[in-house]
Amino acid sequence: MTINLNGHKLSGSPALDMTDVDGTTIRNGTVAAINVVADNATNTRFIDTTFGNRNGSYFWNGTTSATFVRSKINAWRLFCGARCHLLNSSFTMEQIGATHVVIQGDQGTINGINHIGATQIDVVNTKLNLLTLGGSERATVRDSELDGFEMITTGRIELLRNTFTGGNWVGVHKPVQGVIRGNRFEKMKSAGLLVDMKETLPGPLLVERNTFAENVGDGLRINVPLPLDITVRKNTSENNSQYGMWATAGTVTDGGKNVSNNDALGCFTIVCA
Repeated sequence: MTINLNGHKLSGSPALDMTDVDGTTIRNGTVAAINVVADNATNTRFIDTTFGNRNGSYFWNGTTSATFVRSKINAWRLFCGARCHLLNSSFTMEQIGATHVVIQGDQGTINGINHIGATQIDVVNTKLNLLTLGGSERATVRDSELDGFEMITTGRIELLRNTFTGGNWVGVHKPVQGVIRGNRFEKMKSAGLLVDMKETLPGPLLVERNTFAENVGDGLRINVPLPLDITVRKNTSENNSQYGMWATAGTVTDGGKNVSNNDALGCFTIVCA
C-alpha cells in the first residue's frame, strides 16, 4: 500500500497506526506527530518525507523494519525492530536502534546522532556527528566524514577510509577484533585515535595505513595494561603536538614501516622512520 501525501501533513496521536501489515510506503509529505504505532509492520518505507518531532520516540515493535529515503528525520528516539535503513536522508536524533542499523549517504549536511545501538551497524558514505557507537556483533564505518566518537562495541569493528576531525578523539574502549585501515585522524582536541581497552582481545586488531595529523595530543595512543593482539604497521603521523604514535611498552606488535614527520615527541615503543 502506498500513501501519497501530496505535500500535506499527517498529524494526530498516533499519526500512523500500522499493525500486522507489510509493505506500506508513505511519500511526499510530513508525518509530524509525537508517536506512531507500528507492531509487526514489515518493510515500512518513507520516501521524500519530513518525519518526526524532536520530542518524539518512535518504536517499530516485533518483526519490523523501516527505511527512510531522501527524507528529513527529527526525533528523540527511533527504534526500528529488525532493521533501520537511512538512505540519502538527513537527521537529528538522540538515539537510533535496531537489530541492524544501516546509514548510507546524506544530503550534504552533517547529521547528528548521540548514540547508535544495534547488533550490526553499517555507516557508509555519510557526514556524521556521533557521540557513541555500540554494536554487539559488528560495527563498520567506511568512506565517511565524522568527528571523534566513542566505540563501545564488543564485536568486530571495521573503520575503513574515513576522515575523523575536530572531536575529542576516536576512542576504542571495549575488547574488539577487526581492522582500522586507511583513515585520517586530524585536528582532534586530544589524541587522534585512543585505544584503551582493559581486557584481553577476543581476536586480533590491526591498525594500518592510517594518517594521524595535527592532533593536540598524540596521533595514536594505545594505553592498555596487558599484552594484547594489536598490530601497528605502515601508519604515518605528522605535526602532532605530543607523540606521533605511543604504546604501552610490550603491549603491541610493531609491524614496521611506520613514519613520523615533525611530531613534537616522535614515537614511543613503536619504531618510526
